[in-house]
Amino acid sequence: MELQVEGRNLDIRKVWQDKIDTEKARLVRHHAGLVHHLRVSIEETASHKSGGYEVRLVAGVPNDTVVVGRKGESVRAILGEAFDTLGLQLKELQRKRRQAHAKVPPTPELDEE
Repeated sequence: MELQVEGRNLDIRKVWQDKIDTEKARLVRHHAGLVHHLRVSIEETASHKSGGYEVRLVAGVPNDTVVVGRKGESVRAILGEAFDTLGLQLKELQRKRRQAHAKVPPTPELDEE
């Protein structure tokens, strides 16, 4: 999985990078081969009402893109929430794909005479 981490209006701290690496490893373990590219964006917001930081995850999966955004005061906490939500969305995506494959009607067999 290709990982891209970017900070907007701030520098990425080592503890944040460690949290991202830990969560990435968990994604790889639980959803092996599903996510091809992951972009993590951490932005310091100017508005006090929306929290101090905004985290956005963009995961590239085959034939789709999954996007998760979270706002809050603590980057580590919202990183954890965002990765948890991404994991749930990937699980749901896999479930829907399995159901779609299971619903394919069998091809009718021709009667031979």
